Amino acid sequence: MSDQLPRTLIIATNTSMPELAAAVRDGKHQRVDYLELSTRFGSRHIDYGIVRANPILQRLEAWLRMDLRLAWQVLQRVRRERYQAVISLSERVGIPLALLLPRNVRHLVIFHHGMSEHKLRLIKGLGLQRRWDVIAAISQAEAEGMRQALKMPAERVVALHTPVDTNFYRPQPATSPASVVQSLGLSHRDYPTLIQAMRRLPHIPCHLRVGSSWVSGKAGYENETLPTNISLQPFVPPERLRNCYIESRIVVVPIKASTQWSAGCTSVQAAQAMGRPVIATRRPGLREYVVEGETALLVEPGSVEQMVTAITTLWDDPVRAEAMGQAGRQLMEERFTLDQWLMRVETLVQWMVAYPKPYSQFSNVTITL
Repeated sequence: MSDQLPRTLIIATNTSMPELAAAVRDGKHQRVDYLELSTRFGSRHIDYGIVRANPILQRLEAWLRMDLRLAWQVLQRVRRERYQAVISLSERVGIPLALLLPRNVRHLVIFHHGMSEHKLRLIKGLGLQRRWDVIAAISQAEAEGMRQALKMPAERVVALHTPVDTNFYRPQPATSPASVVQSLGLSHRDYPTLIQAMRRLPHIPCHLRVGSSWVSGKAGYENETLPTNISLQPFVPPERLRNCYIESRIVVVPIKASTQWSAGCTSVQAAQAMGRPVIATRRPGLREYVVEGETALLVEPGSVEQMVTAITTLWDDPVRAEAMGQAGRQLMEERFTLDQWLMRVETLVQWMVAYPKPYSQFSNVTITL
């Protein structure tokens, strides 16, 4: 750890499994961003594990989509242990913390849904943008959108693409030929479009592996009649998930058209890191995680025709599919590794602590990642 790194508290918006660190160490789980940040900063992280149950507040938090109880616990830790900086790994805790943290504590918040009209109205109405030192959006498109909507200078809103553990997710020898189209994930998925496309391709087997470690709810396929070539598969832990990618001839990530511009990025990244060709929906943020035509084929939201064409193209041309998979692996190694992400976060934190001035005085300051 650099001597210049400030005393920093890492805020994770989930509940850590007790055995998570051991699973990472044993190679059964990918490296985790908040654990790696804690190590890098020689600091600690906190998560929902410190929050007391409160049914009334839980319902309010679910409605607001904000972590009020966690934010309050963070405030107590910051006051008691004199942290200089806080990294909020989601706006769910970053928004309430903007109202709670002392002005002298530097605050970096990572936005996963930065173009939500509701959130933007709330931020502007309360002037919260003046309370964050750095906003990091998970795509350049969302960073630019937030800058314009909040009328903030470019150095205050930056792109910080999500990372992938390219050592955990890496190409591996297959024990049998990749034989299925596979679609994974839950958040903002457009499974009805994929189902309609697969109905037109009865000779191609497809696995829907619906689930998420981060969110819950319906996936959108529940009201659909599945054709015989589609089978529902259980959600599996990361160690087994790698085998699912290995058996996939093509990985499809269909996304709804919404303000969640980067939904599906982690599935797209893991697939490419595993050397698999990807078909995904063309969304402003998600498209930054692929090179269209080289590592993935993109289709317009809700277009069954384009989905059919894309699947047929790669299924019927295994040489091209293999080349796209190899290019995807190279892309992940060059631009999206977890270690690269950690270095960028460290740079952001060092920068914002080095210039502890009022918001209005940052207009001529630049930052290079």
